Amino acid sequence: MREPLFLVLAQWALLFALAALMVVMFRQLGWLLSKTGKPAELGPPVGSRAARISYLSLPAGEPGQLTPGDGRPALIAFVDPTCPACEQLVTSLDAAQAAGELAGIAVLLLVSDPPRYLQISPAFTGSSLQIGRPASRAEVTSYRATGTPLLVAVDNMGIVRAAGPASQPAEVQASVLACLAGREREGIR
Repeated sequence: MREPLFLVLAQWALLFALAALMVVMFRQLGWLLSKTGKPAELGPPVGSRAARISYLSLPAGEPGQLTPGDGRPALIAFVDPTCPACEQLVTSLDAAQAAGELAGIAVLLLVSDPPRYLQISPAFTGSSLQIGRPASRAEVTSYRATGTPLLVAVDNMGIVRAAGPASQPAEVQASVLACLAGREREGIR
C-alpha cells in the first residue's frame, strides 16, 4: 500500500522544520556561550609597545614596513574584504581621510584573504588607503589579531593607545584621538 502524497510531503516539511529549528538553537547556544564565557582578547594591550609590521603591498606585492614609534602616529586595521563590518571600517577610514582627519597619521589596512578577494568589495577597490598583506604570521600574532575588524591606534612614540573591534565613524574618531594623545602630551600639533 502506497502512502498518500500529502503525507510524504508533510513528513519532509516536518523534517526541514526540525533541521531549521536545530540550526537556530545551536546559533543561540553559541551566542549565549560567547556572552557568558571569557571574552577573547583582541588586539595588543593598551600601553604596550607596538611591533613593527612587514607587509606586501596590494595589489603590486612590493615589500613594505610600518615602524610604530618613528615619530608618526599610526592606525593599523586588520580587515578582510569578505567581512561586512570590515567594509564599513574601510569606508569610515576613507571618509575620515577625505575629511582631513587622518593628516599626519600612517594608516595601514592588513588583509589575510588572498589578493583576488579585494575585487569582491567596492570598499576595498575604491579605497585610497595603503592595503597590505602581512609578510608572515608573526605580524598577525604580535598584534593578537584573532578576528576582524581590529583597529589599533598607536601614538607617535609607538605605544598602543587603543585596540579593539571598530567599524563605525565614532569608533574611528575615538581611535584617531587616541593616536594623537602622544602628540598632545608633547605639545606637538
